[in-house]
Amino acid sequence: MGILFRPYTIITVLLVALGPAFIFIPKIGQFTLRFGAETVTIEDPSMQRLARSDGTLDLKIINILGRDGTPAILQPEFGNQIAALGEMDPDERVIGLSINGDNRAYPLKLMSRHEIVNDTVGGKPVAVTW
Repeated sequence: MGILFRPYTIITVLLVALGPAFIFIPKIGQFTLRFGAETVTIEDPSMQRLARSDGTLDLKIINILGRDGTPAILQPEFGNQIAALGEMDPDERVIGLSINGDNRAYPLKLMSRHEIVNDTVGGKPVAVTW
């Protein structure tokens, strides 16, 4: 059996090859995100006091998910209290909303995946966001 076919040699070669990959892959990801970056200029009142500043600040906006990357819930369906007790933990956090006697609870576990719910509560259109 040659030196290239020893199991420990193969494992060592793979580890040596993967080491730099783990170091440079995050850098490559950061570099590629900059291609889609948009630069915006905002007013910064704290910088107006500096003699060399024009009172603005340039920021880069990077869109990771893109448009509609986190879909909204457009027609939420609600169960009754008994159904909620079967599906939710008693100490689960919710966003509560009550308008004109119409009460709703939006679980944060669900809101973290959707971030916005378009709903009608108490006859009023609302956007619940997290």
